[in-house]
Amino acid sequence: MIDESLLRRLPKAELHCHLEGAVPAETAIMLARRNGVRLPTYDAQQLYRFADLPQFLTVYRAVCASIVTAADFAEVAYAAQADAAIAANLRYRELFVNPTNHPDLPYPRLLAGVLDGLRAAQVDHGVIGRLIPAINREQSASVAGDLVEAVIAHRVDEVVGIGLDHNDVLGPPVKFAGVYARARAAGLRRTAHAGEIAQARQVTESIEVLGCERIDHGYAIIDDPVALAHALASGVHFATCWSTCAWFHPDRIGVASPIVAMAAAGLPLSINSDDPPMFGTDIGREYHGAATAFGWTLDDAQRAALTVLDAAWIDDTERRQLVDEFRRETTDLGASTAELDIAE
Repeated sequence: MIDESLLRRLPKAELHCHLEGAVPAETAIMLARRNGVRLPTYDAQQLYRFADLPQFLTVYRAVCASIVTAADFAEVAYAAQADAAIAANLRYRELFVNPTNHPDLPYPRLLAGVLDGLRAAQVDHGVIGRLIPAINREQSASVAGDLVEAVIAHRVDEVVGIGLDHNDVLGPPVKFAGVYARARAAGLRRTAHAGEIAQARQVTESIEVLGCERIDHGYAIIDDPVALAHALASGVHFATCWSTCAWFHPDRIGVASPIVAMAAAGLPLSINSDDPPMFGTDIGREYHGAATAFGWTLDDAQRAALTVLDAAWIDDTERRQLVDEFRRETTDLGASTAELDIAE
């Protein structure tokens, strides 16, 4: 069994983390006070306490409202990347951002702020950041269409695709079929949150109707044999999140986790941090939770980290470079661990 300290030193990548969900409570409170935004509470110990998805989204929207300027976004993006690199050797991350939750900040300015933060973090901490503007499915298809047009009009290399998030119940995939078709025609990669709590059919619809190449969460699929068989046939990758899965499925944790069942069924998947400070976690702790349930060795953990790179939206040259770095560093990590064992 591999321990958490060793897992934290393992080079990692992740595909499912929300920028606005990666703001520590203290930072959210500071931004809210600076920008005159009302939060549900100004107690850092209580801000990120919620009982269900609607309550979580209420807090999430309040934090979004606290991030007002391009400079705020640069600050938040830099801190999110730096914290993960320092705490858990994160080397590559695809971050969701919800531009339409910030209606007073034009998309080009929001994008410029996030890119400033991501680029600075790469220089200072060696962590590569890529961006996935996400549609708030609770808003209209017209709003989503305007967002995708803005993304297309202001294309930069760091923006790799589009996503779909917020409450699954309030925005079925078919609502955004035309928007996703436009994104696909423009060469944007596509993913969507689906089946996080229930509604396994939304996983199938996201693949069939939206043309998604990845699915975020998707845990409900394990209880629907038809949807599971369809996903297996499609080969779509599932970007799962250990802590939030346990939070939404408290009766199915540890070895009983839907993620364990998904892996056993043969679905390609990765471990990701989702909204790390909001759920008291980080990518290192996520790997430890998965490692404990799966009984990972160091070799198993390395394979899991490399699987993320297989599904990452990067070019083949960058992928090969990261794969080589991950393998080299993990080999060195295993050698140092063996030396410690001999010394002991």
